[in-house]
Amino acid sequence: MKKIKRLFFLLAIMLLSLFLFSCRKKKVETTLSLTEEERSGLTQMMTDYFLEVEGEDEQELEDSINQAYKAKEEVLYNALTNFKNNKKDLGKFQKVENVEVTTEDDSYVINLHAGFEKRELIFHAVIPDGYYQFTELSFNPVYTMQEKLLSAFQNMIVGMGTVFAVLIFIAWIISLFDQVHKWEVRRAEAKKEKDRQALELKKEEKLSTAVETKSIPAVLEKEEGISEELLSIILMAAVKAYEEDLGRKNPFSGARTLENGLIVRSVKRRK
Repeated sequence: MKKIKRLFFLLAIMLLSLFLFSCRKKKVETTLSLTEEERSGLTQMMTDYFLEVEGEDEQELEDSINQAYKAKEEVLYNALTNFKNNKKDLGKFQKVENVEVTTEDDSYVINLHAGFEKRELIFHAVIPDGYYQFTELSFNPVYTMQEKLLSAFQNMIVGMGTVFAVLIFIAWIISLFDQVHKWEVRRAEAKKEKDRQALELKKEEKLSTAVETKSIPAVLEKEEGISEELLSIILMAAVKAYEEDLGRKNPFSGARTLENGLIVRSVKRRK
């Protein structure tokens, strides 16, 4: 059993060694060789390209960016846009200091160092074997450590300020909930009071209507046990009250007349 385990262990080590050896061999085979002629050609080509881009004015650079966008060349579009945004930090162009050309796997790596009035710029490009397109392209201004720390501090202040502003705004919104609740309570109480007053007014109107619509013939419809004398007294009292409400005094005599011309005579019950 132990021999079988040892055999499997040795077999695994051999397979791993063969895999690593094949990967290393493949890497060595795909690495490009760089002759002095190729180095010189790439240096001159990238220098000319950089000087052409740097020599464009704002409108020409904007046109190049638009053309890259229409052609869907993302690498070139991002690089030119970055160069346009960093032009103010660079200042006036002075000279190309040096160009470094190296190889990495199956690609050529070019780093061009250019001097500007305010700072140095590193133009970085990666071209695959065949020179058919850029796989990497960037314009990188070189900032000092002090500038980097200052930029990081500014970004931190802006970020923290934004966070605190949002938190203060949220706290203010939450504080308004209490005022909104009080306003809703006052509104509900006012509506309740208004409904109560409307209900009382409606009751008073119903009561007044019931009193006004109560007619004298209703007394006549009562049971037969009421005597004529009592009935006459009730009717006379009702008429007198009616006269006091609707009558007006005659200025030429002590008599009282009614505005509606009602004349009361003797009342007799009909059998």
